[in-house]
Amino acid sequence: MYIDYIPIVLISVLLLFSSISVLFIDKGEKKGYSTGYFLTLSSFIVVLIVLLYFLTIGPDNYYIFSYSLYISNIGYLLSIVAVLGGLVALLGAKDHMEIWRTRSSMLSLMMLTMLGIIYMAFSNNIIVILTGWGISSAASYAITMLRKDFGSVISGMKYLVMGLISSSFMIFGFALYALGIGTLYFSFQNIQYPDLFTLGIVFVSVAFLFKIGAFPFQGWLPDVYIDADRISVSFVSSVGKMVGIVPLLKILISGDPTGVEEISVLAIFATISILSMTIGNIVAFSRKDITSIFSFSSIAQMGFVLIGFTTIFLSQTIAEAGIIIQMMAYVIAQAGLFNFANHVEKVSGTTDIRGLRGLASSDRGLAVASTILLLSLLGIPPILGFWGKLFLFESAFYIPWLIVIGVINSAISAGYYVPLIREMYREGNFTYVRSDERDSVIFASAISIAVGLIAPLLLVVI
Repeated sequence: MYIDYIPIVLISVLLLFSSISVLFIDKGEKKGYSTGYFLTLSSFIVVLIVLLYFLTIGPDNYYIFSYSLYISNIGYLLSIVAVLGGLVALLGAKDHMEIWRTRSSMLSLMMLTMLGIIYMAFSNNIIVILTGWGISSAASYAITMLRKDFGSVISGMKYLVMGLISSSFMIFGFALYALGIGTLYFSFQNIQYPDLFTLGIVFVSVAFLFKIGAFPFQGWLPDVYIDADRISVSFVSSVGKMVGIVPLLKILISGDPTGVEEISVLAIFATISILSMTIGNIVAFSRKDITSIFSFSSIAQMGFVLIGFTTIFLSQTIAEAGIIIQMMAYVIAQAGLFNFANHVEKVSGTTDIRGLRGLASSDRGLAVASTILLLSLLGIPPILGFWGKLFLFESAFYIPWLIVIGVINSAISAGYYVPLIREMYREGNFTYVRSDERDSVIFASAISIAVGLIAPLLLVVI
C-alpha cells in the first residue's frame, strides 16, 4: 500500500529539500541566515513528529522498496535518538555560527547526516548501509572542519584519515559478509560460508567501533573533541556516534545467527566493552579540563553501550532497549554538555574545571540543568541514563562478571562527574549570561527528565 511509504518518503523529501534550500536562502545577510536556521530547526521538529506519530499509531514490521528498507519500531527509535541529539546541538548553535562564512553549509550537512542515519536505521540491505554511511560520514567530517580555524581543520583531517581507514575495513568486511550469506540482504536464513561470514562480522565491527571511538580505536577522538570548534563537536560527538551504532545494531539483530557467531560476538564485544569502560574512566579521572573529561568519558560511555552488543544474542529485547535508551541518554547529554562547555569558555575564558566556580550562585538554572545531564551519564534515577544502564546490566544477567565490572566502572565515573558538580557550587566570579548554548542545556536536561519518566515503556514498544 502507498501509505506504507509515507514516513520514509516524507522525511526524505523534507530533509533533502531543506538541505538544498538553506544554501540558497542564506546570501550572507542576517535575515537569510535566520530563515535558514529556522527552516533547519523546523525540519528537525517535523521529522521528529512524523517519527513519533508512525511509531505510536502507524504500521510496522514491513518491507518497502524491494525489501531494501524494513520499517520497524527499532528503526523509528534509533531515528528519534538521532533527531533529539540534532535538536539539542542545533539549539545551541544559532548565535555562535552567525559569524561563520560556512554557516549555511553547516545547516545543510547536519540535515544530510540525519538523513543518512535514518536510512541506515531502516536498512535491510548492505547497499543502503553503504549509502547512508557515505552520506552521514562525509558530512560529519566536513562539519568538524567548517569553522576553518587551525584547530578545527587539523582535527577534521585526523577524523577524515581515521574515517577512511574504518571505511576500508567496512567495505572489506561487507564483501566477506555478503559472500558468506550469498545475498546483499540482512534477512537471511542460511549461512553458506560460516568462516567468511564470521570474519566479515569482525571487520565490519572494527569499522563501526572506529566510528564510535571505542578502545583501542579511539586514538583520533580526544584530538577531535578537544581541539575542534565546540558547536561542531556538540553534533559530531553525539549524533555522529549514531553513524556507527545504528548499522552495527542492524547487522547483529538481522538474520539467524549460528553458535559460532554468538560466541565470537560475545568474546569480541565483552573485551572491547571492558577495555573502553576502564581506559576511558582512568584517563578522564586524571583530567582537569572539562572538554577533555567529556572526550574521554565518551569512550567509557561507549563501553557501557557495548554491554548491550555483547548480550544481543542472549537477551535481545532487553539488550536492544538498553542500547537505545543509553544512546538516547548519551546523545542528549553529550550534545548539551559540549554546548555547556562552549558557554563556560565564553563567559569565564577557560575550560578548566575551576572556571565553573560561582556558576550556581549566578545562574542556578544552568547549574541545575548541567548537573542533571552529568547525573544522567552517571546513571542516577529517575533520569534517562539510569534506565539505560539498568537495562544493559539486566541483559547481562547470564554474564554476572560483566555486570560487576560495569557497576565498578560506573562508580569510578563518579570520580570525575561529581567534581564538576562540586566546582559549580563553589564560590566564584561566574557571570550570568543568556545564550543559545545555555538554553540548549536546559532543553536537554528537560528532555532527559521527561523521557526518563517514560523510558520503561520502551520495552513494550520494542
